[in-house]
Amino acid sequence: MDTKIVKKKSKIKLISIIVISAVAVSVFGWYFLNQKKTYNVKAEDITIDEVTKGKFEDMLMVTAQTQSLNSSLVNVLEGGAVKEVFAEDGQMLMKGQPIARVYNPNTEFNYLNQETGIMQQISQMRSSLLELKNQEFNQDKELLQSQNDYNTALESFNLQKRLYDAEIGKKTDYDISLQNLNYQKQRKQIVENGAKNEKNSRNTQFSAINNSIGQMEKSLNILRSNKNNFLIMSPVSGRLSSFNISLGQNLTSGESIGKIDLMGGYKLIAKVDEYYINKLTVGIKGSLDNNGKEYEVIISKILPEVKDGQFSVELNFIDAKIENLKIGMTFGVKLKLSADTQSMMIPKGNFYKDTNGKWIFVVKGNKAEKRNISLGRENPLYYEVVSGLKQGESVITSDYSELKKYEMLDIQK
Repeated sequence: MDTKIVKKKSKIKLISIIVISAVAVSVFGWYFLNQKKTYNVKAEDITIDEVTKGKFEDMLMVTAQTQSLNSSLVNVLEGGAVKEVFAEDGQMLMKGQPIARVYNPNTEFNYLNQETGIMQQISQMRSSLLELKNQEFNQDKELLQSQNDYNTALESFNLQKRLYDAEIGKKTDYDISLQNLNYQKQRKQIVENGAKNEKNSRNTQFSAINNSIGQMEKSLNILRSNKNNFLIMSPVSGRLSSFNISLGQNLTSGESIGKIDLMGGYKLIAKVDEYYINKLTVGIKGSLDNNGKEYEVIISKILPEVKDGQFSVELNFIDAKIENLKIGMTFGVKLKLSADTQSMMIPKGNFYKDTNGKWIFVVKGNKAEKRNISLGRENPLYYEVVSGLKQGESVITSDYSELKKYEMLDIQK
């Protein structure tokens, strides 16, 4: 009996130990899981900035380069290999002045064949005209002959009639002359009617052939002028720019090989990060500083094509423009995106590329804790704080590449 009691107490004791151990493990596991991941950082390895409140300038700084206000592209009209180069980049040119000459033997051979074919057609049409003119000449002769024969018959008839009326002539001679007169009269009418109809037909043919010859001659002139397309000429007067071709280089029809700057004024061209493509609009104003003087500019055109992560905008001077401007000069331009506001701000830093502005480490004493935030607009110096931070708080704005997987930092000084 005593043995059973001892065994029962031992069993109860074992169960108690197991339960206590399980509870201890659970509590330790819960504590371990709820502990925030902590990382030790040196103070000199991070940048700490303060959250401030003040005037936030919604602006963008861009680098702009001067270009001619108006320009004309120099396009290749007929493709081929560069045979001669007559001008160089930066040279002042007059309208029609030769820039380069290309050579394309296949195209030139085709031109010669077409020219020969057109000239043969014109020759055949002119032969047809000559034939029609000969027909007209022969018919005029026939008309003249019929009129002359009729006049002769009429004179003979009048003579025989007078003789017959005077009872001197014979009736047979009178009858023969009358018969001949009627014949010549009818013959004359037939010849005149036929000549009239044929003249109308010939006039129609003359008109059609002359029109065809005119069209052929126009085609021939165009073809001959197209042969001049091998010579690339300046489309307008101005300064040649963006021009760089070499002898033997193959050029294709329609290719642009440079431009002519008209020198009638200047504009600014700026490359802008594609992030701002929906933030910039025509009419946004800006300013630039040159030798301590400020000049106002305005966006006049947006070229939305994105290349290498950037798009281009054109800007014009509003009132005064910088004196002695030259093509290729570079200026820093400040674009005003919206009115200034009183906002919470933090300085820009490398933290953004790892957090995308969704969270930041907030510093308290020698600790820094991860906190979710929301950022709004930005300018070259600051991010606008929408929520998550208070004025006077300190945040880490340096690189987070080694810190982003932690929630708490120990800052060692």
